[in-house]
Amino acid sequence: MRIWPAMMRIAAASLAISSVIAQQGGQTGGTSSTSGRGGGTATPTPTPTPTPRPTTQTPTQPQPQLPRPIWITGTVMMYDGSDLPGPVTIERICSSNSARPEGYTDSKGHFSFNLGQNAGIFADASTSVFADTNQPGGFSSSPSGNSSGGGFGASQDSAYWDCELRARLPGYRSDTVSLAGRRMLDAPDVGSIILYPIAKIQGLTASATSSQAPKDARKAYEKGLEAVKKNKPDQAEQEFRKAVGIYPRYAAAWLELGKALERRDHKAEAREAYASALAADPKFVYPYQQLYQMALQEQNWQSLIDNTDQLLRLDPFEFPQAYYFNALGHLQLKNYDAAEKSAHQAVEADRRQSNPKTHYLLGAIQIQKQEWTSAAQSFRAYLKAAPNASDKASVEKTLGQLDQQISRLQPVPQNSAPQQ
Repeated sequence: MRIWPAMMRIAAASLAISSVIAQQGGQTGGTSSTSGRGGGTATPTPTPTPTPRPTTQTPTQPQPQLPRPIWITGTVMMYDGSDLPGPVTIERICSSNSARPEGYTDSKGHFSFNLGQNAGIFADASTSVFADTNQPGGFSSSPSGNSSGGGFGASQDSAYWDCELRARLPGYRSDTVSLAGRRMLDAPDVGSIILYPIAKIQGLTASATSSQAPKDARKAYEKGLEAVKKNKPDQAEQEFRKAVGIYPRYAAAWLELGKALERRDHKAEAREAYASALAADPKFVYPYQQLYQMALQEQNWQSLIDNTDQLLRLDPFEFPQAYYFNALGHLQLKNYDAAEKSAHQAVEADRRQSNPKTHYLLGAIQIQKQEWTSAAQSFRAYLKAAPNASDKASVEKTLGQLDQQISRLQPVPQNSAPQQ
C-alpha cells in the first residue's frame, strides 16, 4: 500500500506552524498554555504542496549494485513446543531500524526465501511506513529497504551483514538471528527462532478459529498464500474465497481475502472482508491494522482513531506506529489533548527510533497548544534523531521562530540595585 504521499500531504496541511507562532508574536504579557480547543481566531491552513517523489536514475548516473540473492531457510517454534497458531511473518531488520517482511512460515513453522526478493509481494499494513528521512517524503528508496547495507554502494557479499531476522506474531516476542558474515554460498539454514509470550496482551492471531478450520478450508488457505507468494492475485482471491466458503468463521482467510482485494483496489469489498474477520474473531489484531491504513488513505480521521484505539487496546506493544497515527487523527479533528497524549506514547513506544517523525508530530501538536518550550524540545529531538532529514532547513527555521517567541515571553530581570 502506497500510503506515504497521502500521509505527508495530510501532515503538511495540518501543521500551520508559522501561522500559530505569528498569532502570538506580539503578546509579551506572561506565558500562554491554553489547549487550543476553542476560542481565538482560527489558524489559517496553507495549501499543501505535493510531496516530491524519488527521481529515476539517468543514463549518466552509476547504476546501483544490487545485493546477491541469498537463500535462507529456518524454523519458528513456540517457547513451550506447542503448535503455531498459523503462519508467522519473518521480518528483516537492518541498521535503518525499519522492519521489512521477507516471507512467512508454513503450518509447521518452516520458512524459506531469497533475501530482499519479496518486498513487493509482502508489502501491506504490517510493513513499516517509516523509513529513511533522508529520502524525499521521508521514505527509503533503497530496493532492499536498508539504507546502509543491502543497498547502493554496499559490496554484494556484505549487503545484509548489519541485518537480523525475527518472527512477528502479536502477543509474542521473538529471538533474532544475525546475518553478519553470511554469504551467498553459505549453508542456508539459520536454525530456529523461538517465540515467547508477552504478558497483558489481549489481542491474538486467529488461533482459535484457525485450529477449528476443516481440512479442505485449510488446504485452500495454504494454496492462497502460495498464490500470493507467486504474485498470482486472481488465484489467491479464488482460494481464499473457497476457504471462507467452506468455513465462514475462518478469520485468517477473511484477512488474506481482504488484502488480496485491497491490492486490486476493491476497497469496499476489502473492508467487508476485514469486518467478517473481526466478526469471526474480535480479538484478531491484523484486520484493525488494515482498516486504519485504509482510513488514513481516505482521510477518514474518526475511523483512523477508532481502529487504532481498538488495536492498541488489544495489543499496546506490537504496533507502536498505531500511536503515531492515532495522534495524527486527533490532531486533524483538533482534539489536541488526546493528540498530545498519543504522540507522547508514540515517542515512548518507538524504542528502536525507526520513526523520528514522532518527535516532529509531537512538536506540531505542542505548537497548537502554545507550549513553545516543549515544542522546541520536540523539534530538536527530531533533528537529533534525523540529522540529515530532507526538511531540516524548515525545521531549523521553525526552531528559530520558537526561540524568539520563548524569549519574548520571558520576564525582564529586575536590577538588584538602583542605577547611579
